[in-house]
Amino acid sequence: MAGWSRRRFLALGGTAVAAALAGCADDDDDGAPTTSAATRSTTAPTTTSAATTTTAATTTTGPAGALAVMDDATRATLDELFDAQFAATGVTGMAGVVRIGNGVWTRSTGVADLASGEVFRPGDFMRIASITKTFTATAVLQLVDAGRIRLDDTLETHVPGVVNGTVATIRDLLAMQSGIPDYTANQRFIDQFTADPTLPWTDADTLAVIAESPGPDFAPGERCAYCDSNYALLGMVLQAVTGEPAGTTITSSVIEPLGLTATLYPTDAAIPTPHPTGYVPDLADPGQPFDNAAPPPRVVNDVNPAVASTAGAIISTLADLQTWGAELVNGTLLRAGTQAQRLQFRRFDGVPLDVGYGLGVLNVKEFIGHDGAIFGFSSVVLTRPQTQTQLAFVANESTNSTTPTMTVALEVIRALYPDQLT
Repeated sequence: MAGWSRRRFLALGGTAVAAALAGCADDDDDGAPTTSAATRSTTAPTTTSAATTTTAATTTTGPAGALAVMDDATRATLDELFDAQFAATGVTGMAGVVRIGNGVWTRSTGVADLASGEVFRPGDFMRIASITKTFTATAVLQLVDAGRIRLDDTLETHVPGVVNGTVATIRDLLAMQSGIPDYTANQRFIDQFTADPTLPWTDADTLAVIAESPGPDFAPGERCAYCDSNYALLGMVLQAVTGEPAGTTITSSVIEPLGLTATLYPTDAAIPTPHPTGYVPDLADPGQPFDNAAPPPRVVNDVNPAVASTAGAIISTLADLQTWGAELVNGTLLRAGTQAQRLQFRRFDGVPLDVGYGLGVLNVKEFIGHDGAIFGFSSVVLTRPQTQTQLAFVANESTNSTTPTMTVALEVIRALYPDQLT
């Protein structure tokens, strides 16, 4: 779910981006950036009229000054970058895919299990954490298209009694502009979840943690600030409107129509097999690279999905993430006008780079998608429709305050499209 990891990333002015740039720009540096914040083929992402409402297309050049294409030079660059970042981040295992037009680069390295040394398999199930938010937002926007809710409905209309709920709208929650306190920033919650990722949890517990805050963080629309509470509450909205569990709605209206057969909203703490072992590094400083030698990482495979809920519970694979990443820019499950609104981004407050949020989707300038991190797993999918470029990475080591795959993704963007990180 990584709500406070994203806040840490944003509050520090884009630490992951800055580190990714510094790691390759400084010849005297050791190249280690600060860690912040497979068998099924998919078609290359295509540009739609709705997807191009974000920013105008540009001709972007790579490090050699030529338009980025998936040729031998690009593959060699990606090989070198991937291997260097795998070593620098310190993750146990990692796999990635980069598509430019019809050209595809793939790579996998590391191990699925430190004890057995079993090779990391890119086709295995992974927890995709906050990428869940994009699924939740799609289900909510489908209800908007069906006329069952309105973007201007207040939260109070569907989930009463939440701070700011009488003034914050569904649109505010989707766009990270509600000002509702974030339950994953609550220290009591952090301590409980860290001690036992399988702890019993219900929506009532989430509401109770939110209620512990002395008041709202800001007035709705005043700021854009990453907040897991927004999406846990949107799941409650889904259930209130449909009368069925939010995971059931997301499965039937989003996952199944796209044929995402390896994607699931779990109903228990287990992750399906096959899956790599999920590792949580013991970090004195969340900004340092992972070190699995001293002390050894903690194994966390089981996580109660009710804790992350519709902010971060979904499990998927690298292959399904590619399909989903294309859907986020093409919007086949939504009306064209709704998809166009979804892709109107507002920059996160206090961030010097063009990183922001639409209606349930993250942007890094012209790259559109999301990342996620939760105990044991890190993932990211980003698509740039203007150049038909998509990148996706998964790894089997993470905390709730580190997003190593986003660090790698930003390095790829820096190498292929450096203007996207200005």
